[in-house]
Amino acid sequence: MTKQILQIENTNNEDFKNEILLGLEHLLSQYEKNTQNSEKLLTREETAKLLSISLVTLWKYTKNDIIPAFRIGTKVRYKQSDVYNALQKMNEFD
Repeated sequence: MTKQILQIENTNNEDFKNEILLGLEHLLSQYEKNTQNSEKLLTREETAKLLSISLVTLWKYTKNDIIPAFRIGTKVRYKQSDVYNALQKMNEFD
């Protein structure tokens, strides 16, 4: 195993620390943006458990377009945000 040496000149400890912190801040903000775009998909079981309903009731909600579902091959998945939005709509008073 070869040992690598990093030599830094013309900077003090505080400036070096601040540069590292700025780099980390940038990486974390990029990570946050990327994870916000990728939304969690829930299984039928996870969705029913989240709503405290049976799989039959979930099927009825899906059939009646109350909660949109996505088919991936033979699997049915629900976007977490769609589930929360449907729940919010169901609880609105006219």
